[in-house]
Amino acid sequence: MKENNLNRVIGWSGLLLTSLLSTSALADNIGTSAEELGLSDYRHFVIYPRLDKALKAQKNNDEATAIREFEYIHQQVPDNIPLTLYLAEAYRHFGHDDRARLLLEDQLKRHPGDDRLERSLAAIPVEVKSVTTVEELLAQQKACDAAPTLRCRSEVGQNALRLAQLPVARAQLNDATFAASPEGKTLRTDLLQRAIYLKQWSQADTLYNEARQQNTLSAAERRQWFDVLLAAQLDDRILALQSQGIFTDPQSYITYATALAYRGEKARLQHYLIENKPLFTTDAQEKSWLYLLSKYSANPVQALANYTVQFADNRQYVVGATLPVLLKEGQYDAAQKLLATLPANEMLEERYAVSVATRNKAEALRLARLLYQQEPASLTRLDQLTWQLMQNGQSREAADLLLQRYPFQGDARVSQTLMARLASLLESHPYLATPAKVAILSKPLPLAEQRQWQSQLPGIADNCPAIVRLLGDMSPSYDAAAWNRLAKCYRDTLPGVALYAWLQAEQRQPDAWQHRAVAYQAYQVEDYVTALTAWQKISLHDMSNEDLLAAANTAQAAGNGAARDRWLQQAEQRGLGNNALYWWLHAQRYIPGQPELALNDLTRSINIAPSANAYVARATIYRQRHNIPAAVSDLRAALELEPNNSNTQAALGYALWDSGDIAQSREMLEQAHKGLPDDPALIRQLAYVNQRLDDMPATQHYARLVIDDIDNQALITPLTPEQNQQRFNFRRLHEEVGRRWSFSFDSSIGLRSGAMSTANNNVGGAAPGKSYRSYGQLEAEYRLGRNMLLEGDLLSVYSRVFADTGENGVMMPVKNPMSGTGLRWKPLRDQIFFLAVEQQLPLNGQNGASDTMLRASASFFNGGKYSDEWHPNGSGWFAQNLYLDAAQYIRQDIQAWTADYRVSWHQKVANGQTIEPYAHVQDNGYRDKGTQGAQLGGVGVRWNIWTGETHYDAWPHKVSLGVEYQHTFKAINQRNGERNNAFLTIGVHW
Repeated sequence: MKENNLNRVIGWSGLLLTSLLSTSALADNIGTSAEELGLSDYRHFVIYPRLDKALKAQKNNDEATAIREFEYIHQQVPDNIPLTLYLAEAYRHFGHDDRARLLLEDQLKRHPGDDRLERSLAAIPVEVKSVTTVEELLAQQKACDAAPTLRCRSEVGQNALRLAQLPVARAQLNDATFAASPEGKTLRTDLLQRAIYLKQWSQADTLYNEARQQNTLSAAERRQWFDVLLAAQLDDRILALQSQGIFTDPQSYITYATALAYRGEKARLQHYLIENKPLFTTDAQEKSWLYLLSKYSANPVQALANYTVQFADNRQYVVGATLPVLLKEGQYDAAQKLLATLPANEMLEERYAVSVATRNKAEALRLARLLYQQEPASLTRLDQLTWQLMQNGQSREAADLLLQRYPFQGDARVSQTLMARLASLLESHPYLATPAKVAILSKPLPLAEQRQWQSQLPGIADNCPAIVRLLGDMSPSYDAAAWNRLAKCYRDTLPGVALYAWLQAEQRQPDAWQHRAVAYQAYQVEDYVTALTAWQKISLHDMSNEDLLAAANTAQAAGNGAARDRWLQQAEQRGLGNNALYWWLHAQRYIPGQPELALNDLTRSINIAPSANAYVARATIYRQRHNIPAAVSDLRAALELEPNNSNTQAALGYALWDSGDIAQSREMLEQAHKGLPDDPALIRQLAYVNQRLDDMPATQHYARLVIDDIDNQALITPLTPEQNQQRFNFRRLHEEVGRRWSFSFDSSIGLRSGAMSTANNNVGGAAPGKSYRSYGQLEAEYRLGRNMLLEGDLLSVYSRVFADTGENGVMMPVKNPMSGTGLRWKPLRDQIFFLAVEQQLPLNGQNGASDTMLRASASFFNGGKYSDEWHPNGSGWFAQNLYLDAAQYIRQDIQAWTADYRVSWHQKVANGQTIEPYAHVQDNGYRDKGTQGAQLGGVGVRWNIWTGETHYDAWPHKVSLGVEYQHTFKAINQRNGERNNAFLTIGVHW
């Protein structure tokens, strides 16, 4: 049964009465179209909404709305007869006959002789004596019976209807003459409507039946009669009439059965369905009846199976409704018989299901092929066909078909099934996975689960480029097996990524195997904390001997001695005391507190099985104990075992540095640097080693690497003062090793005539032991190189021009000009100590004599944080210097000396500038036949300016301008002059 039939009945119970009363009892059946109302299209368009509203209000007994709307319409078209009749009928409907009469009489004045108006006017009862009680009605009836007229019959009937005395109204129709008259027909119609309104169904049924017997029952009234019987639930009456051939059209059968279904009359409905077999005129009607059979029959399957279908289109419906039940109940014979009633090319899907259920493989394969031919793009058909091919031993064809259709675009569930089937077939027939097919199969599909499936196919699972291409997006939806495959492919090339993949697999499958994989991989990338955590998740029962020692080794690397010792204890219980790794780990327990015990354990480890780790560990202890030769020997032995171990190469390089074999140290450190290019300590050491070997390009290269590394760290976090100082030191080193020429100019100018002073406290400065009012010197130095005479020395040649004020007390140092050319040697690497030999020649040819000077000078306490070099940290720094200088003039056999101690404070005033207040004390002497000397002190202030820095070079140039007050405390065998003096100082070092 169609749903619209059922919905129709659902609405009947509440709307049937109103529907029955909705038919207007106009004498002339006036329509509502523009033609029937005699209106133009435009006027009809304007009037119709009001007319529709008025009719609905009248139907719903809404007097006020109905009268208002009809009167409004009449006002708009007062000459329109049909609309006038509608208004008159509304007046009468609501009991206003007098108003209806006035309206019609007025309209007849405009349209004299109009039959419609006259009939409507005649139908209005003449005003008679009001009848308000049943007694008055009976009296009126008695009077009419005595002298019957059409009018009195009509009046009695209408009054009876008004007083709900339907038998009285019905009795008036017994008058045949009146019943045949228009007034009688009107009363009959009014009586029928009143009976329906009052739900006096038997009365309404009787009236309809009489009309049928009189052959006056219209088709619409017949339908209304059936609706009345349904509303009254007069089931026996309906069945009786149907037995008489009334209400036997197909729709009436369907409607009545639907009503029974709605009312829940299941037993009556089942009986009705069994007893009646309507002849339908449309396939839709039959399908509705089939629906009722399938839904409400006592045995729906049996009912449908026994039903003789009238329309071929409904056969599939019958089969579709019954076949699933038959299959579910295992009635395969019945199912096959049912399908046999259809053409062989129909319901192939159902036939396939039956063949599968009956295990008829050949038939199932035949039908699967037919279905696939009909829908070659359907994954479901492909699933059916390939499965049946496999069931019939034709796996090769199934595999070929799946490979042809790959990738499977469509329903995800079916696609997954097909992928799994293809994987299984390729496992069974690996020769099908040709390189060309593998290339296609390894092309990443859009969904993560599809790519995961691809990664396990034969020819792909062990193909790392394909695995990385498929799983390299690292989707979180991949399972543990997929992450394992990805980890194995990254293990050698990207070990850190491999660790991430193992961790993902461990999250999805946290078993001992996964924990072990994480532990070994984490150790490989030196993530010892993660490795240790993974080992701790594995029970001792699941750990092999190798695992125990690996776990202890990991704990050692992670700095967890307790965990290491716990695993070592278990290893000892398992009898692993003859294992070299065991003794290496055992030795770690005694480092650094008990080196002797550690040495014993490491020696035992080496004796069992020499290993690089054991040799390196023992070498470390030897080096700490200053047994450098033994350390070097062990490290060389370690390199023999692991020639490419960068850490061991670096350790040997450091040990060779300690032993003084700088060239070999550089060789080892450079090899280590190839494997550890980002080790900052190694790069620093290479800078120092090459400096020692006077390899300027290499020293500067590694110094630049150190500077760049520090700069890169500064991009991440601000540099610490220590890092800032290191950066400056290596910039200073970069500049220092690259320097060949140095130029300097130093001068002091006395401000008081007759006063003697000295400001000599620089290496190679003024002649030691002498005082002048003013002094000036210009020097150029060229460095010949390092390691020239001794390892670590520095050899330079220089030439200078110097002058003083002599004995005449002039202000500027222009007297006694001399030139000196010599060789300067710095024999000690770590001390500021110079030896020089200098040939001096007078430049004016008058004063002085040529001579050869031997000179020794040194500076102490002026290194590191107390130096006068620029300090990159802080707002200033304290500096000090003890300067010692002595000279021997060979030809003149003159000796001279100076000792000067200075303290100062450098206050930064700008970048590269300081104001330096200072104080110093000095003792100087001069011996030429007699000894002369002086002790003096001075205070002053200098303005220091550093300049010329670059990114890699610290300040290479310095300019100093100062003023000093000096006081001579004591003079020995020389003219005192003025004891107090002030002078200007100038220093330029380029």
